[in-house]
Amino acid sequence: MPTKPVLNINPTDTAKLSSADTATQDSLPAKSLFQNHLLPIKNKEPQLHITNTDFWVAGILLLIYILFVWLYVSNRKKLNQVIQTFYINRSGGQLTRDDLALGNRVSVFLSVFFIVNTTLFIRHLLPYYGFDFFNSNVGLLGVATAILIIITYGIKFLVIRLLGYVFKVQKEMSEYAMLVFLFCNTLGLFLLPVVIGLSFIDQVPPSVFIKIGLGIIAAFIGVRTVRGLFLGLNSSRISKFYLFMYLCTLEILPFIILAKLFMLEVK
Repeated sequence: MPTKPVLNINPTDTAKLSSADTATQDSLPAKSLFQNHLLPIKNKEPQLHITNTDFWVAGILLLIYILFVWLYVSNRKKLNQVIQTFYINRSGGQLTRDDLALGNRVSVFLSVFFIVNTTLFIRHLLPYYGFDFFNSNVGLLGVATAILIIITYGIKFLVIRLLGYVFKVQKEMSEYAMLVFLFCNTLGLFLLPVVIGLSFIDQVPPSVFIKIGLGIIAAFIGVRTVRGLFLGLNSSRISKFYLFMYLCTLEILPFIILAKLFMLEVK
């Protein structure tokens, strides 16, 4: 009975054949994942993804932070005294008028902090509540807001000086102007972390920082008004009636009008 020929296959040759087949399969072009789908092709070449990050805000905040560190290192004592005026009444008396002069280094930088941080906070506040004017030109909004803040407080200090001259209470009104100036400068420092959070922290809703910022501003205005009220009550030369009229017309009434207009626009 004839027998079938037996092939003598070397296992080493089998491994070589399998390796060759595997190499051949690996060299074949793989099926693209981007074929046979319904997605429309927009760009055949790689495109750069540019985010909407406000790099100019980051640059401004970096510059402000560098100035703050330099100011804290070089004028730590005066800076601590300015911050302490918010909660310690007698600390304000330790600061002389020369320390708060417009040409003083501490006053200049703290005024810059106040204007820049308040402007950046308003810049985030307005779009959050639906105010879209100047939305196409954020830089113009920032410049207009900064100019408005400067004009508003310039008029305020001018009115305070004028009232002091008219009613012959220059000393008391000068002290109140210094109080307003101190509180504005301190407010700029407290708004810095709020502005940083609004600009760079996405994990926390913006409403949290908005409410914290508004709470800080309300607290500063309230404490400043109460401090000014006690300053007037402790002076025998200031009429209580005129003090009441001043607080109602120049301190409380403008904020009531702004709050009312703001609520009407939001609705």
